[in-house]
Amino acid sequence: MKIERSYGEYNKELYNQKKAADQATIQDNQKSSFEQPVKLSDAAQKIRNNQTVDQGNAEKIASIKKAIQDGTYKVSAKEITDSMWQHMKGE
Repeated sequence: MKIERSYGEYNKELYNQKKAADQATIQDNQKSSFEQPVKLSDAAQKIRNNQTVDQGNAEKIASIKKAIQDGTYKVSAKEITDSMWQHMKGE
């Protein structure tokens, strides 16, 4: 009796089964990742809201940056000292 080492068909079948199982797992993972709801914490919601408020100041910031680059930005020492004084007094 002659025994041959023909594992080729057996190996192909195992490979195809593993490949099909891997593809099914990937598809299941993709489906489950899209179906999970996300809830932001209160702190994250506050940060998100602050970012939208900061968008309103973007124009003001851009105009100040442009004035600084152009050399036309004027600093008022009186306004700075008044602001510092009010801050120190707690107003």
